[in-house]
Amino acid sequence: MSDKSVPSNSQLYFDTLDGCCKQIIEKMGNKPITDWRVSDYNTLSSLLGQQTKVYLSENTLKRIFGRLKTSQRYYPQIATRNALAQFIGYRDWQEFELVYRSSHALPKAEVQQEEEVQLTEQEPILKRSVFRSPTMIGFALTGVLLLIGLFFYLNKERGLNSVKLVCENPFGSVPHTAVFALKSDRTFDMEEEFRLDCMEEALPAIIRGGDKITRFFKNPGVVYVTLFRKDKAIDTVSVCLQTRGWVANSGNDTSRAYPIANLRSLDPKNLAVSAAQLDSAGLETKKPFLIGFSNIHASQISGDNFSFSTKVFAEQNRPGVQCIETTIIILGEKDRHLLTLFKENCVALSRYTFSELKTAGSEKFLGNLAFNAADGGEIGLSVKNKVVTVMLNGKKALTAKYQKSVGRVMGIKILFSGIGKAISPKLQDLNTKAVF
Repeated sequence: MSDKSVPSNSQLYFDTLDGCCKQIIEKMGNKPITDWRVSDYNTLSSLLGQQTKVYLSENTLKRIFGRLKTSQRYYPQIATRNALAQFIGYRDWQEFELVYRSSHALPKAEVQQEEEVQLTEQEPILKRSVFRSPTMIGFALTGVLLLIGLFFYLNKERGLNSVKLVCENPFGSVPHTAVFALKSDRTFDMEEEFRLDCMEEALPAIIRGGDKITRFFKNPGVVYVTLFRKDKAIDTVSVCLQTRGWVANSGNDTSRAYPIANLRSLDPKNLAVSAAQLDSAGLETKKPFLIGFSNIHASQISGDNFSFSTKVFAEQNRPGVQCIETTIIILGEKDRHLLTLFKENCVALSRYTFSELKTAGSEKFLGNLAFNAADGGEIGLSVKNKVVTVMLNGKKALTAKYQKSVGRVMGIKILFSGIGKAISPKLQDLNTKAVF
């Protein structure tokens, strides 16, 4: 990993995050974080979602508060940080960051004193300028200088906004170390800092014009790595972690993955794993966990015109888990389609994402997506010219339309909370009839 992949003042980033967490704890009643239980994290998640429309899982919150041990300190993406800042009364993370750092780096009295000194020093200049009538030439020169300054500023901004993110090795197997760099057809400030966001798959990173930085990915799938400049997304590239056919992996949370059967290919007619295989993979089955079946590789199938179908079986219940999840993800080269289903009494947790179109059951009633796969259930997904139709057990449950193409299909993921299985998943291009 490049030395510049993490900013030199990274401790300041985490100090600021800790300051935000402290204020959240105060808002939640000042109960010591060491005494928090599952119900406390769930309450925070609910309140955070109600106020900001951003819902964070128990494990994500634990990682933010430093209560879930990982090999590297977790630093959440900007959307999450904005939500945390808004929860404690700030407009966004940038505002909280400015207020927090100024209040902790320099006492208020010193700031006022410095301002007074500056004003005192400027007074004679201001008085002289009042009593000297500027000539038209002076105005003209000032105008010319302003125009020149504006010209150079706009050129600099155009150069910086034209910067693109490049992944030198966007295809790999699991695990994979991806190498990133910046390029532009314009000259730009090579010392300008940009930020990479790797979703939940890797820590964010700072990158400059001359840098080459690496990020390590351990889960099969497609990671959409976004380049930010001043908290504005300006480019996205995808990294494809390919598999040889269908494979299985699992985890108790997103911070650690457990390959099952060494990611050997599974029979697509019956995607399933046993409790013994989970145990040999090192998974703690007494805790909540996810099982993921993945088939990842590049294809020529359009992610905007295809059909998908499978039959799934999920557990009825599992200790410590009230709501059993079934999720289908179709990964495109630019974006993805995601459908998360729960049984009727947990339907508020259901959600769907079709390219830029996102809807959560906590914001809109998704009763038609109630789905209980304990005794088996059929899921169908059809996308025709960016119009999505969801079929559950042979009945139309949802129709939606999105605008932005997801590009070619790069993979399929089927997720279960607890032990589940999928029977003969099939994705087919509606035009060419090619099968993924």
